[in-house]
Amino acid sequence: MKRHLALLTTVGFLAAAGLWGLRQMPASAHGETRPAAAPLPQTARADSPTTSQPSHPVAQALANTSLAGTKVPADLLMDGEGQLIMNSGTRAIIEYFLSLSGELPDTQIRHLIRQWAEENASPRAASDLLALLDRYNDYRQRFASGDFAASSASDITDKLNQRRQLREAIFGADAAALFADEDRYDNFSLQRHAILTGDMSDAEKERAMQTLHASLPAHLADQYRQQQALQHLQETEQAIEDTGKNQTDRFAYHQQTFGDEAALRLQSLARKRQQWQQRYQDYATQRDHILASGLADSDKQQQLEQLRARLFAESEQQRVAALDRLEEPAGE
Repeated sequence: MKRHLALLTTVGFLAAAGLWGLRQMPASAHGETRPAAAPLPQTARADSPTTSQPSHPVAQALANTSLAGTKVPADLLMDGEGQLIMNSGTRAIIEYFLSLSGELPDTQIRHLIRQWAEENASPRAASDLLALLDRYNDYRQRFASGDFAASSASDITDKLNQRRQLREAIFGADAAALFADEDRYDNFSLQRHAILTGDMSDAEKERAMQTLHASLPAHLADQYRQQQALQHLQETEQAIEDTGKNQTDRFAYHQQTFGDEAALRLQSLARKRQQWQQRYQDYATQRDHILASGLADSDKQQQLEQLRARLFAESEQQRVAALDRLEEPAGE
């Protein structure tokens, strides 16, 4: 193979695949399993009064976020009574809005989801989607607090099974529809692991891996390719910078590798990260003046708190305080 893939790479990839599938979704308002799809499933169409593109109020709300200029990635599928039918697209929609976590308050994200669903589907589908959101948030919390990442060759299968059991416990019969792509991706990961750790020559492993990759549906193959690129994004960006190329070249790489919308989001995040670093440096200069003053410790602390309150939003102040503690010399 172009590179010999060791077990550690396999384990790391499985952990990354878990993160890839983590930001997903919930179901019925009362937690019960709904009957199979009712007659005549329908989706909101871009050429009808309901459209998968955010309506003007939602688009305006997203204008100052990292989702500015992007579209909701899927349509809501409904039965003849306007009730939501779960599928992987439903999960992608919730994942799309939840990517704003940290940028917007949870209550505002929830409001945007409801507003978009009511305008692009039906009030009943919006209610179902919010119920699914609640269950998905529960899933995310339980996933984050559990131990679902494989740490050795022997527990890869067990960890994947534990993840599936958690999804079934929370989502019931809807789990299969919501996590169909992740199940296929997990199976791919298991087969990949079996090839890489099997008793075959490098040439045989190369052929087996080519066959396995060819079996992936196009969208999952693209997900895998992008996941691999994300794992090496920092070093690739550094290599671009080291060759004397500029931000335009970096954007072109992002665009080619991840698509237009992802490239724009990466560009926006890089700009926000740069702005944050500049703001923190400006703050740090003033902080150091306060710390170097002859004031009593209590007065210094009070002035630091006032400085943070003046320069940073309430949600940012805890992060600033934590960064300050990291900069304190050992022993202080």
